[in-house]
Amino acid sequence: MTTDFVVIATDTDAGKTTFSLLWLAAFLDRYEYWKPVETGQSDTETISRMVPAAEVLPPLARFTDPVSPPLAAAREGRRCPTVAEVMAAKPSPIHDGRRLLIETFGSPFSPLNDKELQIELVRKLRLPTVLVVSSTVGAVGRALQALESLGKHAVLPVAVVLVGKSDIYAATEIKKHRDDVEVFSLVPPASWSEEAVRDSAADQRETLTAIESRLGKLVAELVAEDRQVVWHPYGSLRPAIDPLPVVGASGEFIHLADGRRVIDAVSSWWTTLHGHRHPPLMAALREAASRIDHVLFADVTHVEAVKLARRLLRTAPWEGGRVFFSDNGSTAVEVALKMAYQFWCHAHAPHRKLFVGFDGAYHGDTFGAMAVGRDRLFTGTFEPLLFEAARVPLDPNQLDDFLERRGSEVAAVILEPLVQGAGGMLMHSPDTLRAIYEVAKRRGVLFIADEVMTGNRTGRRWAYQHAGIAPDLICAGKTLTGGVLPLAATIAGPGVVAAFDTDDRTKTLFHGHSFTAHPIACAVAAVNEKLVSDQTVHDRATAIGRFLVDRLALLKKRFGVVNIRVQGSIVAVELDAAGGYLASTGDAIKKHAIGRGVLLRPLGNVVYAMPPLCTSDDSLTRIANTIASAIGATAQ
Repeated sequence: MTTDFVVIATDTDAGKTTFSLLWLAAFLDRYEYWKPVETGQSDTETISRMVPAAEVLPPLARFTDPVSPPLAAAREGRRCPTVAEVMAAKPSPIHDGRRLLIETFGSPFSPLNDKELQIELVRKLRLPTVLVVSSTVGAVGRALQALESLGKHAVLPVAVVLVGKSDIYAATEIKKHRDDVEVFSLVPPASWSEEAVRDSAADQRETLTAIESRLGKLVAELVAEDRQVVWHPYGSLRPAIDPLPVVGASGEFIHLADGRRVIDAVSSWWTTLHGHRHPPLMAALREAASRIDHVLFADVTHVEAVKLARRLLRTAPWEGGRVFFSDNGSTAVEVALKMAYQFWCHAHAPHRKLFVGFDGAYHGDTFGAMAVGRDRLFTGTFEPLLFEAARVPLDPNQLDDFLERRGSEVAAVILEPLVQGAGGMLMHSPDTLRAIYEVAKRRGVLFIADEVMTGNRTGRRWAYQHAGIAPDLICAGKTLTGGVLPLAATIAGPGVVAAFDTDDRTKTLFHGHSFTAHPIACAVAAVNEKLVSDQTVHDRATAIGRFLVDRLALLKKRFGVVNIRVQGSIVAVELDAAGGYLASTGDAIKKHAIGRGVLLRPLGNVVYAMPPLCTSDDSLTRIANTIASAIGATAQ
């Protein structure tokens, strides 16, 4: 398994470029070269001259004087790039399937700019590192000192490479004191010519291959260990595709251990709203974590929860509501179901225990949520354990017919407004939603809006707002914290609240979670609520959907495409493929997309995208092109 990696050294002239020359000469078809910042004689030019067949990417910053970058920049009246700028500029290899060798300058502790050391860049890259050490006298001390210093910054090279005259003693001594790293030796070419470099690389191919194996071993070991100890959600214990080893995320990208950046086109299971590590949310997390970790929420309150509840209630269609916090979407639904049934118990109608859901619904994986979703594939095994619940077509007339017959038994109707997510991104109009709501109200049953997935995704804060209705209970999750931390909420309307507003202790809602209203999660969510109170956030969601649909329009009536549908930032392409959710097409599309740097998780025969709101037009174009090429490839 190949991977991007970083070449660091104990100091200037330790042999980094010599290592890079030999590496590229040996692995021309697998690696490309990038040195982000360089001063003095250009190593980029040296690589191009000595290994002319290598793909050499241009540096981000190049300074003439052979001194530290900040000094060289000052002499030229320029400035050095920041860590963030280098990270943003990190190129993708020109050729698919290749990886980057990223060469640094000086030592890891050399100044990158006036405020940051290069070690901060090395840490941010989160890639395997190779430490190059000159084999001249003092190699052991230099290597051990560097390893000690790097360790304090959470950087552990996967290999130490002694460059120069072979010194078995030095290699043995380093390994004796640091048995957690492998030590290798490379001899420089006999002369600095294209032919000499090529011959030297060929002669030392075995050593270079061993180093490469060491680089890929860490990623391979992580995946192998995962398969031995982890049980993934919705995953077979014998998966056809290995899990992606993730080391970081930023914006619309997920960073993999092998150096690839893939576009998170599904917002990490529909949770990431503004983008990964969105600065205002990260600032809120850090600020809260500096003051508090977690406290119980029984007989306790804190400003984070109160502020969030107040902001959520401002978005509600009524006054006098209350917010009940939980951990995830399924528990938000469970709380709503409990509230709805207990509402009727308090009204002396305990026989009203029937809930009505709709074909294509999904409300979660806890037992109450499964009961009202009732999808045979997901819940069939547990059918004997589920309470009775009705399931009707998503049609107001059929709901009305059902409630006419059994309405006196019904506690509530529950629906995902406008978009039924896991059921296949099935979409209905605001008119249909309004008509279903009006049937429920006319028949005297409660209406639960499951906004766990649709909240902040449809062009409004809540999907139900498109229909101008006022649900009795609203379930929120996923984007509640912008995708940063797990948190959910059930927002109860004044009618439900009134049924519990009593001194009678027997009418208490006996429900709670250990991490109810986690302070740090609430702090992040409160800031997120402030962000989404700006309609331009939701306008961006609508613009994303339109952008993707426009570029997918050519798929209509091709490759077995049944239809293309859109709501807000959610775009779904339904294929005429047998098997539904278990259609093999889904796995093929997923694999194809990852190969092109896009993370998709088709719902069987439905390929969808729901990218973070920060996603650039270039990335959106890449998502659309990848969906099109994946569908085309699997249709052949």
